[in-house]
Amino acid sequence: MKKVAIILHKNFEESEAIVTIDILRRSKIIVDVYNIENKEYQEGSHNIIVKTEYFVNDLKVQNYDGIIIPGGPGVNDLFGNKKLMELINDFNNESKMVSAICAAPQLLGEANILDEIKIVKFPSSNQFLKKALIKSEASIIDKNIVTGTSIGTVIPFALNIIEYLQGKEQKAIIEKQLVII
Repeated sequence: MKKVAIILHKNFEESEAIVTIDILRRSKIIVDVYNIENKEYQEGSHNIIVKTEYFVNDLKVQNYDGIIIPGGPGVNDLFGNKKLMELINDFNNESKMVSAICAAPQLLGEANILDEIKIVKFPSSNQFLKKALIKSEASIIDKNIVTGTSIGTVIPFALNIIEYLQGKEQKAIIEKQLVII
């Protein structure tokens, strides 16, 4: 069974987190919800409060197949976060999935893991992405990196995480269950 960690931060984009968690759990992927802060709850960018299960300081890379970072305006407050940069690099160095949506791919760029990697991101989120190959798609997988453009592409993003972790057949099964027309 595959297992991932999603990291919530202040002013995260709620739908990017919740929809991703929902779709992955439909595919029997274990999703543990971590808080970047030492709090039991995290408040999103639209004042929705989400209970988290764990603190990011306790996250052990060896226990997971990948990491997910939702976007939102709070991403800007994460620049320079040493613990997050360490986690991104540790997952990448172990060739485990590193995924980010909306503004969050900038964090992957700051961690210096996007050299010549094809990504998508929110149109105005351009910091630390000079070495990335930016594409115009809903979501993209390149090597162990999965990125999504925005809240409007969260379903393709979550489905690409399923494809990366469980394969194209499982992705097709979940996509059919979601009744995407």
